[in-house]
Amino acid sequence: MLTLRPAAEADIPVIAALHAGSWRASYRGILPDDYLDRRADDDRLAIWRGRFASPARLWLRIACWNGEPVGFACLLPDEAPELGVYLDNLHVRADQQGRGIGRALMAAAAAEACRAAPGRPLYLWVYERNADACAVYARLGGEEAERQEVDTPAGTRAVALRFSWPDPARLLPAGI
Repeated sequence: MLTLRPAAEADIPVIAALHAGSWRASYRGILPDDYLDRRADDDRLAIWRGRFASPARLWLRIACWNGEPVGFACLLPDEAPELGVYLDNLHVRADQQGRGIGRALMAAAAAEACRAAPGRPLYLWVYERNADACAVYARLGGEEAERQEVDTPAGTRAVALRFSWPDPARLLPAGI
């Protein structure tokens, strides 16, 4: 059974582990192996500690399957308001994909975007070489809005695509 719950500061180690694990599963060939294998865990832990300590608005939901954390989604609504509401993270453990967890997290993020910033698009950035994620976002109606070379957390460069949903309400299940 899938449940979504708000994240708390006590969840930081779980969120960081899910984040780093997702990167190891999806970012081979995009980020260096050395970074993924040796530095991603500590880096993601530092990032999440910083986010929880920051005064910036943060919306974060953890997906649990039968009570076990298996994914999360994070919105940073004020990151770049001219672009919309920023979905900074959407991660589901590789062994849990295909159960609708990502779709549920996306719908929850879209509902929050509609509530927090009516009329603004929802958007995210994804590495172009993460073909599986790009295909999912396209199937969910995301429009490729921008392509740019970016600095990665590993200190390398990669091409990222900005996907946008001009009307995030279209991501909500019927009847919500």
